Amino acid sequence: MQSTPARLKKSALGLSSISQVQGRLSCEGPGGEQSRHERMLELMYGTLMKRDRITMSLARHLLLVILLCVKPVAASELVMAISNGSGMPMTDIRGEELRGGILKEFGDALSAQLHLEPRYLILPRTRVEGALLRGHADVLCDLRPEWLDNQTFLWSDAIISNRMIVAMRRETPVPASLDAIAGVRVGTIRGYRYPEVEHLQPKVERDNAANDSQNLEKLLLGRFDFIFTNRIYFDYQRKAHPERARLASNHLKITDFDTYCAVPAQGRIGIKDLNHAIDALKARGIIQSILARYRPQDQS
Repeated sequence: MQSTPARLKKSALGLSSISQVQGRLSCEGPGGEQSRHERMLELMYGTLMKRDRITMSLARHLLLVILLCVKPVAASELVMAISNGSGMPMTDIRGEELRGGILKEFGDALSAQLHLEPRYLILPRTRVEGALLRGHADVLCDLRPEWLDNQTFLWSDAIISNRMIVAMRRETPVPASLDAIAGVRVGTIRGYRYPEVEHLQPKVERDNAANDSQNLEKLLLGRFDFIFTNRIYFDYQRKAHPERARLASNHLKITDFDTYCAVPAQGRIGIKDLNHAIDALKARGIIQSILARYRPQDQS
């Protein structure tokens, strides 16, 4: 039978181990981390119990850590997956953190309306769908159903109205129609779809960039004469940066479009709750005010 000091020493070691686990395993890691943390804690719990290295009191303490560490965080957050292919004014991404932009302000406002804390998961465009499908994110926004592979998502009411355009430098004549760029090299974003031009024959030769900023820089360097982009992004870049005065103010319209938010059918955020929150933001003028803050002064 162990002496009292020995038992106290063993208990102290057990508490120290638990403290180390709590310190090393953050409950607020990126998508998918919570489930791994839970499994690791459960494994430690089972292993220590089998080896009879801790008392039942300490075992109950560790089990409480397992239950409390994972569930409240998941229930209190709204995790929005963000493509790292976009740029200002939609997203201001620095490193792996979303620092500002329309989607940051919209996500903050939406989370507040839902009484949740916002968290942003920055991913390549080709991985945002998977994050939603696997439960690593709750919502995707500023997208359209035809831009995604998965057709099981539920879609919200419209959030942003925009225009897809063919943009160019000032010295490049505006094409008379989309047929005029058939077979031409055009700047595009890797992972993005442009269904409105897929019918062109011969097909447009895509010159993919990792994001909007790279695409625009390649246009200014003369790597190609045209890019596919959207008017909100292009007008902001043309007006906000004097060094980009070489960008043409005219463009060829491809199509006007609205974008939406997507949630999984069995996700934590129901589509009715999402639409109610979006409707409330619209009614209070929140979305309109966000867009106005990023609109060039001379554009109505």
